[in-house]
Amino acid sequence: MKRRIERGVFLLAAAAMVIAAAAIPTRRAQEDTLPEVYVYRGYAAATDAPWSEKSLDFAVKRFSHLLEAYFPGSEHVYMSVIPDKAAFMETPEGYTPTGAQETADYLAQRLPVEIIDIAPLLALEDYYRTDPHWQQERLSAVAQTILEAMGAPVPDTTEETLCALAGEFHGSYWGKTAEPLTADVLSYITSPLLDGCTVYDYETDSTGGVYDFTAAEKSPYDLFLGGPKALLRIENPAANNDRTLIVFRDSFGSSLVPLLAGSYRTVYVVDIRYMATDALARVTEFPEGANVLLLYSVAVLQNSITLK
Repeated sequence: MKRRIERGVFLLAAAAMVIAAAAIPTRRAQEDTLPEVYVYRGYAAATDAPWSEKSLDFAVKRFSHLLEAYFPGSEHVYMSVIPDKAAFMETPEGYTPTGAQETADYLAQRLPVEIIDIAPLLALEDYYRTDPHWQQERLSAVAQTILEAMGAPVPDTTEETLCALAGEFHGSYWGKTAEPLTADVLSYITSPLLDGCTVYDYETDSTGGVYDFTAAEKSPYDLFLGGPKALLRIENPAANNDRTLIVFRDSFGSSLVPLLAGSYRTVYVVDIRYMATDALARVTEFPEGANVLLLYSVAVLQNSITLK
């Protein structure tokens, strides 16, 4: 396995992402009458990009290239679309958030994937009040559903403990609303199994745990897998099987992946917003027969220009 890599692989991808992001029109530019951030029942959300077949078609193009390059003919490719928090809220007049189901249906008709529907398992309370992300401690049913759909064993959770970072969690919507918000608490699940997992970061050539407390000091949500990372490999020495999972994800995956890791010997975690798909072959080799999971939020799929 190739462990030493050229740092330029990651730096070029990061630069490309900045340029691409600058080219994406904001919802405010598209509809000046809509607020950028609004509040419903104490939860804040942003008006997201509207339904765009052009963006979804670009996502199909990127995922098709990815699957053809690394997993041709695989029958073990799955996809879950993560609903935007706005789907569970009353929204401003004239604004309709893009639905996870219609997004998944569109992609399923164009990609060789099996859709794992997780939207019915979620509710507004599963998200942070001040941030777009979901709360890890409320994702057990989501993790179980995904594992069962992929034919993976569901790990024993009897030894899990819920912990919390000290202090308040002020998410990305904090201070951006006309009405005050109640701060969140950022909690995380730990267990002897998770404590024993190691996470190798290909970019920094360093190894840590599934929770990065140093990164959390700057950005609390970066506690989960250290935040935005192009390529990670999680090793679970307690696994009683040799299964491998490869997850292509956005930031929502950071908090969910640790709940999947207990079912596999090895989990690769890839974010192709920070690393070009073609560069993966210069960094690592994926084993044959692995489960592959595309785990993406509606927001990223509707701004798919960020995918490399």
